[in-house]
Amino acid sequence: MLRCFTAISTILLLSGCANNAIVELQKLDSKSLTNKNIQIIDDGKTKDSIKHIIAGKLDKYGFKYQIVDISQSNSNVTNNPKLTYSANWWWDMASYMRYLNIEIKDNSQTIALVKIDTVKCGGFDKFGSAQRRTEITLDLLLSDLSKEEANELICLGGQPKN
Repeated sequence: MLRCFTAISTILLLSGCANNAIVELQKLDSKSLTNKNIQIIDDGKTKDSIKHIIAGKLDKYGFKYQIVDISQSNSNVTNNPKLTYSANWWWDMASYMRYLNIEIKDNSQTIALVKIDTVKCGGFDKFGSAQRRTEITLDLLLSDLSKEEANELICLGGQPKN
């Protein structure tokens, strides 16, 4: 019985150390957005703070953008690339951001995509700053931040090691 308990505890401990928050990634080739105005599609469901973080990062990287309500996003007025996002919060002793998905499409083709699941960090590492994790995820999508570096930062709760 003790061996069974030890084996199960070891498996749970090791799986808790897994560091695979980035479920899917297609990095953006920023040249594909030269002289284009990105439409950030506001679905009205996701917390406004995520939209503001996205806008701030697009500013930082020099992208032009406008925020468009989802009800107007399918109009044929513009052929501009569309950025959609969703973030879901869960509860486990405290509220935390479980999922974050960001996708950029141009002419109905996905040109950038990232999906994270903080539970895949294991243990208590799912808790952390949603703002910081969103910023890291956008850095991963829009800059030369590597998947490994981003994964580590996301799974440290968005805080770098000291």
